[in-house]
Amino acid sequence: MPTVAPEERLRAAGLRATGPRSVVLGVLTEASDHPRVDQVIERVRARGARISIQAAYDVCEALRRAGLARRIELPGSSTRYEARVGDNHHHLVCRACGVTVDVACAAGAAPCLEPSTAHGFAVDEAEVTYWGLCPACHHEHDHDGEESHG
Repeated sequence: MPTVAPEERLRAAGLRATGPRSVVLGVLTEASDHPRVDQVIERVRARGARISIQAAYDVCEALRRAGLARRIELPGSSTRYEARVGDNHHHLVCRACGVTVDVACAAGAAPCLEPSTAHGFAVDEAEVTYWGLCPACHHEHDHDGEESHG
């Protein structure tokens, strides 16, 4: 399946295809680690493009409002962004190192979870965050426990 260029995706979403928007969308599309804005800036600059801190925040939010990016706000962590949108997936987060990975919705179509009572809301999305230790941190934790017992 051919990949749609960031500029085309921006125009299809009703946004002007500016340089900063194109490069930030490209960074988010290629990222698998749900980058924080400071990481987005670092990656944009590594591509030789210039972007200010404020412009990076503005672009990420413009992409979110246009449905091209998703904002992930985890307790105790900086805001992260991803370009995977529209599939109502969830996240696994490591309590130790903060690594965040995607996990498919467990029950199918959005919202894929039904609240016990909707209080009159028309629910169209559910966000689930699974917390635990990633394999590397779990392995390290097991080894730390072994050392303290010896």
